[in-house]
Amino acid sequence: MVKRLELDVRRGAGRPGVLAAFVIVSLLVTTLWFREGTGGPMHVARRAVLAISEPFAVAGGALTSPFRAAADWASGGAVSRSEYEDLKKQNVQLRQRVAELQEAKAEADRLNALVSFAHAQDYATVGARIVGRPTDSWGGSVVIDRGTTKGVKAGDPVVAAGGLMGQVIDVTPWNARVRLITDSSSGVSVLVQRTRANGVVRGSLDGKLHLDFVDKVKMPVRGDVLVTSGLGQVYPKGIVVGEVTDVSSQQADLYPAVAVTSLVDIGRIEEVLVLTGAPSLSEPAGVE
Repeated sequence: MVKRLELDVRRGAGRPGVLAAFVIVSLLVTTLWFREGTGGPMHVARRAVLAISEPFAVAGGALTSPFRAAADWASGGAVSRSEYEDLKKQNVQLRQRVAELQEAKAEADRLNALVSFAHAQDYATVGARIVGRPTDSWGGSVVIDRGTTKGVKAGDPVVAAGGLMGQVIDVTPWNARVRLITDSSSGVSVLVQRTRANGVVRGSLDGKLHLDFVDKVKMPVRGDVLVTSGLGQVYPKGIVVGEVTDVSSQQADLYPAVAVTSLVDIGRIEEVLVLTGAPSLSEPAGVE
């Protein structure tokens, strides 16, 4: 019907009389609509049409509701390019923050272990960080960020959370060089904790530890813990040096061959304690 009226209007566009008739009819209908009351025929007809079409409108709305909801969800889930870039930046920032928190937790755990170890010692201690490591596999010393200004002196023992790490051999006002127990020139007087047998733990060029001069009668076994004996008044007595990992002995050997593993992960340790109150020699000795 509407299309037919539109077609008639188009056809009558070139005929002014027809167009004028449509305008007059529209004005008359509008005038009658506003002049008649709510009970007039035109209003009654409109309400009847609405009453008839209402069920169809409700049914149509119910049928199309899922599709409209899906369309709304899709349009709401769409992310603009700027929003996407903002989300990427936030993701990078959050990842960086997580990494920082993980590093802080790891450092706190290491420091807590050091503090617990320090509480078990009866000596004044100075906390330090390792700031220099060997550049090759032959190096047997590290550099720490504490020196004479903090009371560090040559000969002071240096420990980590797992036990003995080495001894200060050179010191400046702000730094100190620590010879590791794994160095080939290092020697530590020890006791086998279980048997109380004496011996000397020495380092080597390959960074491995060996127990020398231990009595065959009190020969250690795998798993025995070695602690400093206190002989020579270089290291305090009772600091863990390492654990026996292998023992071999031939009848002709004067002493058994004993392999030892340090309980300090020297390659990864970052924080240490210098025992500044421990009795020590004025100069580091060959066997301590």
